[in-house]
Amino acid sequence: MSKFGHIKSANLTAEKTVEYTMHQITVNGKSPTMIVKPASEINKGYFNALLKRSARLQRKVQAGRIDAATIAENRNEDRDLYPVHVIVGWKDVVGEDGQDVPFSSQDCADFLGAIDNFIFDDLRNFCGTPTNFADGLDVTTTEQHGKN
Repeated sequence: MSKFGHIKSANLTAEKTVEYTMHQITVNGKSPTMIVKPASEINKGYFNALLKRSARLQRKVQAGRIDAATIAENRNEDRDLYPVHVIVGWKDVVGEDGQDVPFSSQDCADFLGAIDNFIFDDLRNFCGTPTNFADGLDVTTTEQHGKN
């Protein structure tokens, strides 16, 4: 038996969702909020798609051919993958007519295609950081508890 079973899990699951607000965008006083799942190995659909992509990328890395176009291609592939595997809903996304747009994968793909790269990169960084989806772990051991 492990001595550290009490710190084993932060309850990180593929189905765990959190909200990510894009404060860089404001339309009619609203900033879009994405409801997202982790973009990491725990999200099997997303991770399997990444593995397929990495085979192509590995050949470029080995040949020393990583350039701005490769980075842009990687970002654009994530723009396609996020509406399918990472973003599951949204709030306060406003269309050109000033009305809220209901979430759909297609509208999400269109939205991600419309935002600036730096905004999408911030979203990617957030979703790719597992601690943003983990429950806090505050463990009090029996020995510590008895001393209080």
